Amino acid sequence: MSSGNPFEHAEYNNTNPFADSNQIQADVPLTDHAGKAEVGQDYTSYTQYGDNQSSVYQTTTAAPSNAADDAKNAAKAAELRRREEELAAREREIQAAQAEAERVRTQGKNNFPKFYPLIYMSIPAEIPKAHQATVKFIYNIWLALLGTLGLNFLACMLMLFAGIPNGAADMGVSLGYCFTITAASFLLWYRPVYNAFMKEMSMYYYFYFIFNGFHILFAFYMALGFPSTGSAGLINMIQVFNGKHIFAGILCVFSTALWFVQGFGGLFFYRKVHQHYNQQGHTFDQAKAQVTSSAVRNEAVRSAAWSAATSGRV
Repeated sequence: MSSGNPFEHAEYNNTNPFADSNQIQADVPLTDHAGKAEVGQDYTSYTQYGDNQSSVYQTTTAAPSNAADDAKNAAKAAELRRREEELAAREREIQAAQAEAERVRTQGKNNFPKFYPLIYMSIPAEIPKAHQATVKFIYNIWLALLGTLGLNFLACMLMLFAGIPNGAADMGVSLGYCFTITAASFLLWYRPVYNAFMKEMSMYYYFYFIFNGFHILFAFYMALGFPSTGSAGLINMIQVFNGKHIFAGILCVFSTALWFVQGFGGLFFYRKVHQHYNQQGHTFDQAKAQVTSSAVRNEAVRSAAWSAATSGRV
């Protein structure tokens, strides 16, 4: 038979009735409160921490991605980039074809030179009517230069066959002139004066003045005919006639005459173009500004083309 004293129980003997109830709950072993609704605040935080730890553990122990899937994804990405590059290249080709079609529609097809057209050139279509005669005369002078170079080469070749001293050197140099002078004269003074009258830009006039000035000096130099210079001009002509080589001498006469025509004809139209230049009010400052602007524009075009090319390779 138990005593009626309620303080005889060990639970109340071991507990201070004046102590904090929260402290009492914290001191009670966790195993004693498993599954009970009256668990304390601290115990609840312990269980929540335990749940978070379990979640982190589950995340870190997730299965790694499959290497085969990664390889397939990389292959698909590479194939996608390749198709994008092909589409970009095709788009550039279409744009270039459209630009060429527009140029042909407005200007016409390339027509110069006739045996292998590289550029479009038409004096009636591109040069103002008031200046077409001047440009045609300058063009004829350029064509005459081609004939002069060819005849000069034939004369130098006959000089070699006639045994004229330094005939081999003259023939070799004259052959080189047929290619270099032909290209240089077209690019450096005929095409600039053509563009000058077409666009009325100061920089083209200055290109013409500089390089056509050199051409005029070269024509008079060739007309003199110094030995070993590739010229069948005056001095070599005298040597050929002294050697009784009549046919070679006649060719030298024609060559000498044509070189003088180049020199004096070039001087006449040089003066004519310069008068037009002054009448239009062109200045050297305008030419410098146009050269600078053209250089900047070309640099921008090259940068854009380079950027498009490099972006297409990425």
